[in-house]
Amino acid sequence: MPARMEEALKKLIKCKFDASFMSNTKWRKVFTVLSVVPLKQAFWKYVDLDFELRSCFVDESDLMDRFIGDCGLAGAPLAYRRIEWVEIPRVGVDPCYENIPHMNFEQDVDRVVSILKSTGEFELEQTERGVRIYGHKKIGI
Repeated sequence: MPARMEEALKKLIKCKFDASFMSNTKWRKVFTVLSVVPLKQAFWKYVDLDFELRSCFVDESDLMDRFIGDCGLAGAPLAYRRIEWVEIPRVGVDPCYENIPHMNFEQDVDRVVSILKSTGEFELEQTERGVRIYGHKKIGI
């Protein structure tokens, strides 16, 4: 990421959020330790977007020092710093079969939480869909 874009991202994060919980190393740790859980889908919220994206979960082979490689998430490498949160749903929905419930698949969110709690300090939140892992957060909301 060019220095100018990196600085703009840092400024945006400072303006929008009260707390940042993750470093590049911590994000890599999350994605690495969760590679033992067969996760197919996640919801991604980026600091510079007002909406979430449903996409694949990260494969360990896509992890780079400061970025997630081009794995289809954003069409290009994704800076870890840009991740506001990642939410892993209990029930994944195949985009090709949105309206066919028996094509949905379960993801072991309880195992995800157990692994993360035994690995380190992460800002986790149980949601109606599953579990959310925060990179940045507005406190008090």
